[in-house]
Amino acid sequence: MLDEKDRIAVVQQFGRTYRTFMTAFQACVGLPLLQWRILLMLRDLSSAQPQKTLVETLDVDAGALTRQLQQMEQKGWLTRSIDERDNRLTNVALAEKGRQKINEATPLRDAFLADATDTLSEDRLCLMEETMTLFEARIKEVAARCRIAS
Repeated sequence: MLDEKDRIAVVQQFGRTYRTFMTAFQACVGLPLLQWRILLMLRDLSSAQPQKTLVETLDVDAGALTRQLQQMEQKGWLTRSIDERDNRLTNVALAEKGRQKINEATPLRDAFLADATDTLSEDRLCLMEETMTLFEARIKEVAARCRIAS
């Protein structure tokens, strides 16, 4: 049975693995994972989306998303505009340069993921995905209780 020290070690390893993945993804694919996710979402939705929708769908902090969108807009990958019906909303749309970036980065992403997972069996990958999903759900449950208590 795991004691407190062992549980802390597991969570610390999870953090190290996540940071290593993020750094390697950016080095191999050429853009941060969040920017990749934003580009894909905009491509898949095929129309301008309220920035609030991106925050909710991508499950990211609004301020962090705004910073990423500003950088991406400067690169010409997307456009942001005030909603014509509700000037409180900012709409985000994929620009042609953003579509080109996705097309350039997709083979790099695919190669990175294949290389990163090629020594792991399908069973291990499935177990890892299942475990991380359960862990995420549990963390959200605990966080919800913490917000209630404070």
